[in-house]
Amino acid sequence: RGHKEGMQTFGEVETGKQDEAQYGVIGLLEIIASDFANVEADTNAAEAASAEAYDRFMAESKKNKAVKTRSIELNTADKASAVSKLTTDTADMKSTQDELLAAERYHARLVPQCVDQGMSWDERVAARKAEINSLKEALQILSGKDIA
Repeated sequence: RGHKEGMQTFGEVETGKQDEAQYGVIGLLEIIASDFANVEADTNAAEAASAEAYDRFMAESKKNKAVKTRSIELNTADKASAVSKLTTDTADMKSTQDELLAAERYHARLVPQCVDQGMSWDERVAARKAEINSLKEALQILSGKDIA
């Protein structure tokens, strides 16, 4: 297999690059070591950047968590206060409604006594004079004087 002396070729015989110092096994290992060093440096830089981003993210997350926890505490306290106020206000409203109902009932009883019964001024004056005259007559009867 391979090319043997005296075989026909299609041009010049390729002898390859035989410079061992530049293209030999040692040279190949040096190239591999150089490439590995470059990859390692890139990986370390990327890892350091990722670690810094992670640290910033964690610090920001911790801060956000503290703010939100405090907000929850304040909202819980506000809710408890609002529920307490609602309970108090509901009791006050029921009490006030009971007082209003009692006042309306009392007002309904007073209206017939206080509202004008449809008598005019002259009729009321005449009724009052008649009442005064009947009281004078009753006084005279009680005092024993003759009715004149």
